[in-house]
Amino acid sequence: MSYIVLARKYRPQSFSEVYAQDHVTKILQSAIASKRIAHAYLFSGPRGVGKTSLARIMAKSLNCEQGPTTEPCNKCTNCVEITSGVSPDVIEIDGASNTGVEDIRDLQRELMYAPSGATYKIYIIDEVHMLSKNAFNALLKTLEEPPDNVIFIFATTEPHKVLPTIISRCQRYDFKRIPVDAIVARLKDICVQEGIKMDEESMYLIARKADGGLRDALSLLDQTISYCANDINIEQVRQIFGMIPNQVYHDFMQMIKAHDSQNLIIELHNIFEEGTDLQEFIANMLEYLRVVLLSKLGIKIKDISPEEMPLFEEIAKSFSQNDLLYIMSQLMQTNTDIKRSNNPYLLIEAMMIKLSRLDEIDEISELIASLKSTGFSPALAALPKASSAVRNPIEAQPERCAKAKEQPEIKKLELSEEALRENWEALASRIKKISLVTGLAFQNAELIKFSGHALSLKLKTQTDIAVLKNNSERIEEILKDVFGKPIHINLDLEQTEPPTEVHIVRKNIDDLKKENPELASFIDQTEARLI
Repeated sequence: MSYIVLARKYRPQSFSEVYAQDHVTKILQSAIASKRIAHAYLFSGPRGVGKTSLARIMAKSLNCEQGPTTEPCNKCTNCVEITSGVSPDVIEIDGASNTGVEDIRDLQRELMYAPSGATYKIYIIDEVHMLSKNAFNALLKTLEEPPDNVIFIFATTEPHKVLPTIISRCQRYDFKRIPVDAIVARLKDICVQEGIKMDEESMYLIARKADGGLRDALSLLDQTISYCANDINIEQVRQIFGMIPNQVYHDFMQMIKAHDSQNLIIELHNIFEEGTDLQEFIANMLEYLRVVLLSKLGIKIKDISPEEMPLFEEIAKSFSQNDLLYIMSQLMQTNTDIKRSNNPYLLIEAMMIKLSRLDEIDEISELIASLKSTGFSPALAALPKASSAVRNPIEAQPERCAKAKEQPEIKKLELSEEALRENWEALASRIKKISLVTGLAFQNAELIKFSGHALSLKLKTQTDIAVLKNNSERIEEILKDVFGKPIHINLDLEQTEPPTEVHIVRKNIDDLKKENPELASFIDQTEARLI
């Protein structure tokens, strides 16, 4: 007898053996138990998560000699034939090979015949999204009102390609990716049954590489057993799949933290010499940093074995969250640039050197705070640079800047209009700490009156009003700090005299002749006209 691969040998044969799809299996079991069985089902989800297997299990549950039952016996003739794929009443159709209207017509002709030895005639169409639009349309009427005891079960990895008119006639069940810990649990069971010795770290590595597909995990396990026989360790598994140990990425991050550019590039060259795919290297490092970042946020990670967690937690303590995000952004950008570069090795080397100088990159927040403390304003930054003839007023008047810096802090003052007028310049200097533009607008404002706790100011331009209005709360805080009492600011625009009316006098050609004799002579000679 030929060898049966693990994915076929350990294919689920009952609802209880389907891993991590309880949200589907429980509903189907309840429907069978209550005999509320629909005429069409649509199973959608990623590859290798149990769609076709569950379709077969449901077919056995409905056609079992002891059924319909939620637990097929797997021993009667019907169950054995369905498991072997030779049942005349459970027909499996490959949607990719039967895409045309004629294939659907052949199927419709078969529907006329009753089940030969079972309760239901069940059609399982795998990869149903591969059917053509015309084939779907030909199936519509049959799907909506099929003959008695006929059930359709469709399986697809791309439900968005299935016509909405088909989906609306089915009960849809979405399968999810199988979690890493569930795959590891299944691998442990199979290793026990097969008498295989395998460390837990290897199981986690295979489970992560399977990307949520149990069938993929069993195929990878089969491949590993072929190479390692019955004793599997992590080093052999990494060698088979060309995967770099997490310890290497841990060392990379340690060298980045230590600003050790030389050893960082040497280690990088060692990886190049082993023939590691560059994009695979970056993808694995990004996955490593993802776990580090989640660990730093205090999120429990299920797809990493407990033995490996210290490698992630140590790096999480060494780097800030912003640093980790910056490193990940550089890796993603380099991964994109590599695809269109003639020298990908240079890109990775330059990126690693850049990361090793991470401490030289100022935090944006610190830079902004520094600029604000010096009175920098985005409005001034937008202005063009002054020429040598018109210099920046701050550069042109160093003495004035020095005096402003040397101005003593205002002591607590009695609140009055006289005190406000006398200390107006000093108040403007303090308000310039908000921004230079705000201070200048306050300095140019005219104090109209002060009564109670209301300060009325008159300004010449709408721009100055907007600047002071946007910073009114901070200005009021400064005034309260100086005078010890709350002060409210009222802003008003200075009224300017309306422009005088301009009367335009229109002149005719005779007026022009009278004003200028020479022009009159020219007009007469040329018979010119005024247009």
